[in-house]
Amino acid sequence: MALFPNLGKDFRGYMNPFWIEPAKRDVMGYKLSGVAAGTVVPAGTPILADDAAKTAVICKYAVVEAVAVDKKTLTVREGHFFAASDKVAISGASPLVQLTIASVSGDDTIVLSAANNSIKAGDVLVEVATTGEGQSAVVAPVALPNRIVSSVAKIDELDKTCAAAHSGVVLENVVNYPAEYINASTFPGSKYLVGCAGLLFTIQ
Repeated sequence: MALFPNLGKDFRGYMNPFWIEPAKRDVMGYKLSGVAAGTVVPAGTPILADDAAKTAVICKYAVVEAVAVDKKTLTVREGHFFAASDKVAISGASPLVQLTIASVSGDDTIVLSAANNSIKAGDVLVEVATTGEGQSAVVAPVALPNRIVSSVAKIDELDKTCAAAHSGVVLENVVNYPAEYINASTFPGSKYLVGCAGLLFTIQ
């Protein structure tokens, strides 16, 4: 199997957690929407790809590393792609509760519009949207991934595409994807990307 090349600064500051055979990478690139020129998309970023349209959107999430005393200023792992006004929820909560991002500072600070006493270091925030109103309102992830980016994509004005993988092994305890992005029930004892049973998660 082929290991991703040394990326210098590994996946969001951690060890390289992806093993993907070259033949398991999709033969085409996907045009990323909602990504500005100059953005660097790391290998392993989860995406929802449309095979027919050859387009994709990034499935946004953030790992919380520290919570300030105001309970709304969060230090998060770099590379989260969130922006002001995005809606998030604490991954794994039942039910998911929508929170609003008021501002983003640099690549490692998120400020919520209101204090939240439930958030703690180690939590994962997942992008969500609310459908319905009142008691029938449902909060759910905006996008569930069916691919991961297979090599670093540097977005510019002419090239907004990324390469993606549909099969491989991912170290779950390094990437810290939201629970909503992982299928842990269809194949008892194994975990896979929710939209692609070829991407296996394991702990090392």
